[in-house]
Amino acid sequence: MSDSPYVFPVTAAEFQAKVIEASFQTPVLVDFWAEWCAPCRTLMPLLAKITESYEGKLHLAKVNTDEEQELSTHFGIRSLPTVMLVINGQPVDQFMGAQTESQIRDFLKKHIRSEVDTLRQQARELAATDAPLESVVEPLKQASALEPNNADILVDLADILVSRGELAQSLEILNALPIDVAARPIVKELKARINLAQHAAEGPSIDELQARIHSDGNDLATREQLAGHLAYQQDYEGALTQFFEIMRQDRSFNEDAGRRGMLDLFEVLGSDHPLTKSWRRKMFGLLH
Repeated sequence: MSDSPYVFPVTAAEFQAKVIEASFQTPVLVDFWAEWCAPCRTLMPLLAKITESYEGKLHLAKVNTDEEQELSTHFGIRSLPTVMLVINGQPVDQFMGAQTESQIRDFLKKHIRSEVDTLRQQARELAATDAPLESVVEPLKQASALEPNNADILVDLADILVSRGELAQSLEILNALPIDVAARPIVKELKARINLAQHAAEGPSIDELQARIHSDGNDLATREQLAGHLAYQQDYEGALTQFFEIMRQDRSFNEDAGRRGMLDLFEVLGSDHPLTKSWRRKMFGLLH
């Protein structure tokens, strides 16, 4: 058993005070376990470690089911270990069986906002205003000081930098992410947004680009510029139309820019978006 004030055994007689009433102030994990249960012994120190990391913002109450059968019956415990989360006097969620640390933390994040999560939310809210970039980034700096290895904070920062037009700095952060984080859909989407924004960063207006194409439909460089501008203005179908035409006319143009542009837009839109589905079919038909 842990010596921590946040981790403690609890009996049926103590349950009302230590769990139900206490949960109005601090969320309480209730670990139903038994001495003979091997997965329970594996899970127990992991739960204690995670509880300690919350530094008093989470408690762990341990119920020995062999000794406290009344509690087990009351809560309908049929499998060990079973871990129940109690907030404001009510069980709000539970899981059964041994879990990894990341699985348990994800379980808790659904119900308990950590200080880091609060700071990340502050940054997102500031980013939606006209606040200076320094002010927007400050909560993320504080969050990073608390959890230096939290890659989600870096992804948040990259997202904010993209929205503020700091494309090179954002791309530098994204390219330095660990491989498993770099494979996340949000990171791929951010890189795609950067590529599209770079297409639209300079050059003539949309009207001028459209006029050029009207005069010369084979001007693929102008089509590529126009596609970037349209994507930046969230005219995704217009952008896909231009990228598709580039791809149809010349696959070798600018290292297959038409296909790359379409793939970038698919990342931005997501695989379930109707435009992604319809234009992916068109692209496949052109390729084959």
